[in-house]
Amino acid sequence: MSCFSLRVKHILFIISWIYLSVSPVFSQIQMRRSTTDSAGLIAYISANYSYLFVLKNSDLYKESSNLMAVGTNLSLKTKSNWTIEAGFNYLFSGKVKGTDSMFSMITNSAGLIIDGNGTGADIEVDTRGWSLRMEGGKIFPLTKKAQNAGIHAKLGVGVLQRYVFIKNPDNLVPCLTNEYKKGYDRLTLGVSLYQYIGYTRLSNIKYSCFYGGVEFYEIFSSRQRDYDFLLMGKDNRKFFDVIIGLKFGWIVPLYKKEYTDTYYFR
Repeated sequence: MSCFSLRVKHILFIISWIYLSVSPVFSQIQMRRSTTDSAGLIAYISANYSYLFVLKNSDLYKESSNLMAVGTNLSLKTKSNWTIEAGFNYLFSGKVKGTDSMFSMITNSAGLIIDGNGTGADIEVDTRGWSLRMEGGKIFPLTKKAQNAGIHAKLGVGVLQRYVFIKNPDNLVPCLTNEYKKGYDRLTLGVSLYQYIGYTRLSNIKYSCFYGGVEFYEIFSSRQRDYDFLLMGKDNRKFFDVIIGLKFGWIVPLYKKEYTDTYYFR
């Protein structure tokens, strides 16, 4: 065997020994990926539900029980986590108080409202309304890996209208046709101040974007009808109402910054 062949075998032996020695070390090195949710510009729309508690010191408490609301917000979050939003909510399902006195002028001695067929009418009433707001706030992240999620605090201002919805099936009660309802519906409109504190999650997983928290309304309002049948004239009173709500919403991002994958070894 030549000296050249011996040298080649010797070199191959050394290479094989080095490979076998270091391969277990490399096999223990793990590559991990961390998805970093960096704060970015995000536009999103949301649908929400609220259960609203009417506080006892409110004028509304004398006229209605607690309410429910459904609505939507159109929102924009900046890179510095400030948010600007326009919000709309429809209020409903408040039990009206004082209906006996409200319809006293058209109720007979048996406590019935008679329809056009001469029978007792099935009149249904509940408190309804709507709220339109502009809101501004900020998201305070709880972790560095989720810069678009955290405690969300907001302030806002808007208008809120409420009224008594009167259902007169087929308009069979002549005294409760659409025009006459205006004398009973307690239509009230005013400026509302708005505050919210809760948790907002904007994630790279589309269906895990949501929010939930507590909202507060302070409403300064007045009656809008020129004539109230119960008072036999215009109601010139001013009203102050405080409402606290539990609010939950689901977010659909319209635009969001790409998420960054960071690779590292250990």
